[in-house]
Parts: sequence; C-alpha cells; structure tokens
Amino acid sequence: MSVVGFAGSVHKKYEGSAFDLANEVVDKALDSAGMERKDVDGLVSTFLPGVWDGATYRHFFTNQLRQALNIKAKYVDVLDFGGASAMASIYRAHKAVKGGEADVVLCLVGGKGSEVRSRGVTVDSIDRVEGGVALTPFDWLLRTNVDLNPVTDYALVAARHSKLFGTTDQQRALIAVYQRFNAGANPTALYRDPLTVEGVLSSPTVSWPLHLLEVVYPVDGFHAFLVSRRSSKMRSVEIKGYGEAHWHELPPEMPDIVTTPAAESSRQVREFLHKVDALELYDSFTVTVMLQLEDIGVVEKGKVGSFLERTDLTYKGTLPTNTGGGSLNVGQPAYMSGGVVLEEALLQLNDMAGHRNVGARNVLTNGIGGWSRSHSVTLVLGT
Repeated sequence: MSVVGFAGSVHKKYEGSAFDLANEVVDKALDSAGMERKDVDGLVSTFLPGVWDGATYRHFFTNQLRQALNIKAKYVDVLDFGGASAMASIYRAHKAVKGGEADVVLCLVGGKGSEVRSRGVTVDSIDRVEGGVALTPFDWLLRTNVDLNPVTDYALVAARHSKLFGTTDQQRALIAVYQRFNAGANPTALYRDPLTVEGVLSSPTVSWPLHLLEVVYPVDGFHAFLVSRRSSKMRSVEIKGYGEAHWHELPPEMPDIVTTPAAESSRQVREFLHKVDALELYDSFTVTVMLQLEDIGVVEKGKVGSFLERTDLTYKGTLPTNTGGGSLNVGQPAYMSGGVVLEEALLQLNDMAGHRNVGARNVLTNGIGGWSRSHSVTLVLGT
C-alpha cells in the first residue's frame, strides 16, 4: 500500500467554511488519484478546538465530518496531537489497509487558523472563549500572569540553547534565509521575496530572542492524503521507516528543554539517514528545525549552529531541507505544520516540485506536536 493521491490548499483567510475548504481539497486529492468519493471507505482526521467554524461537534466529531464529506467509512480515527498528526495519519491508514479494515483511507489535516485569531486567542487559550473546554489540568504551573503560549515557550527554548551551547541569533536566522530561498521556487508559498540574515534580525522581536520572521503565520488550509493498495496516477510512495514518541513530563520534570521527542521517534529510522535525499522538518519556528536536526542525528547536540554556517540547506545545497519553504513561508494551517511538510515530501518523490525538484527517492519527514516536548512522529517515505 502507498500514498496514491494528495492535495493541499492554503489561504491567509478563506471566506467559506472549514467544511467547504475541506471538500475542495478532498476533491483535488481524489482527482490526483483518479478516484471518486464512493471509493473511500476509511477516514483519519485531526481535531483541534476552535479551528472548525460554526457549531462543531464535541461529541462524535467524525460523524459531522463524514456527513460534510459524504463518506461512508468502515474505518475511522481521530488524531489530536497537533503537528505530528499528519505523519501519524499516514501510518494509521497504512495499517488499516494492510489489515484489511479499509481499501482507500482518506487522511485529512487542517482547519481555519483565522477562526481562532478572530476571537483574539490562540489554540492554547481557546478555553477562554469556548465554555466547557479544559485546556490543561496544570493551570497552577502553566498559567501565571498571562498564558504561556507557543511563542514564549519556544523563545525560552531558543534562549536556553544559546545559553548552553553558544548558538547565536545569526545562526538561527540562517534557517529562515535558507527556507525563504526555497520558497522563492514555490508558487504556492505566501512569502517568496528574498531574505537575508540581517532582514531576519531587523524584524520585530516577538518574544526574545525570537524575531517575527522566525515565527509561522497561522492560516486557513487543509491537506488530504489517500492511502491504498490500488494503483493510481501517482508513483508508488511507500513507508520505509516510522517511529513515534509521546512524552508526558512537564518542564520541571525534564532534564532540560532543548531535546524534543524526535530524539526517540527517529531512533528506528536513523539507518536511513545516509539514504535520504531531502529532509522535511516541522518548522513552527526556526529553533524547531534546529532542534530536530540535532535530535534526528544529523548533527551532534549543541553543534547545530556551526553546522548551519557550513551547510547549505536550500534545494540546490548539500542537505535539501524544507524544500518548499516550509510553513514559515507557506503558512501554518490551523496551527499545525505537518500537512505542509508532508505534501512537499510527496511532491519531491513524484518529481512534481518544479524548479526545486531534487530528484528525491527517499525523504525523511518529522512532525512535532504539543509545543516542542510532547509529540514527535518520524516518517521516511520512498519510491
């Protein structure tokens, strides 16, 4: 079984409903595979409170989604661990097809980030406007004067990495520069103008030491992926390696905050590193990419700064990484970047990435969820 079809659509602000946009993307994915709705008998979806507009079911959400998509399913699953869910959905679908539970499984990730922004909150404080939604049982730790949100948390991680290893703002900014170069060859990227290290560092400081151009912009969007044994218009893209890690510890219980669960989820697939032609890494922030480069085994912990100075991560370079510009430039649909980097991996493997094609036959993708310390899924895809 393999990924036989896929599609994505990202907008700064989509005027229709989330269900309208989801239907558009599903139609495109089905068309790419040469399939119809009636062929789909499995559904794996993500869910985050607030990213579906209108009256969203809290109970049996997949009932509402299947009704909206007109899908009669034999297999249903919902993943709620953020950016890592996209990669995990492919593996869940793979197992369902392999086990005979479904023939064609639709994996759908995304939502409307603008819906949350319009309420003046983030998904990490959605409970302030949605009654009956408990965000965390640890308010005494995570909520002090104001909410600790992803930006301030990742800023703390970046500052800690600098303190421990001497990583500089200039080194971190190189991630944004490399990815903007890649975005210049991606017509679907929201941000494509050339960028320099000086440009990154002269952008406003959002939460020290992170600058505006090191932070993703939440947008509206969906990505749909079809997994099946059937043949399709696409190349046969199969799972070559896979690993998950889900950590439960709170920051005071951890040895430090500069290691992500990718250090664990990638262990089973590191044998493929020398065979990988491109990396597609979760990029909610520049520091997120830096941490993953260390944790998946590309470079030793603490040495990623100097590594970035001597390694070209553009699609023309020695280690093509986030070859479509990543979500830093495409945008982050519904606060989850997984669909963006996964779609780019599939474009590369199908030689559908235009000028930024790297001739990839094996691509490693990694998704992070729950800020940088909760979830990681590593997925190696190949033809």
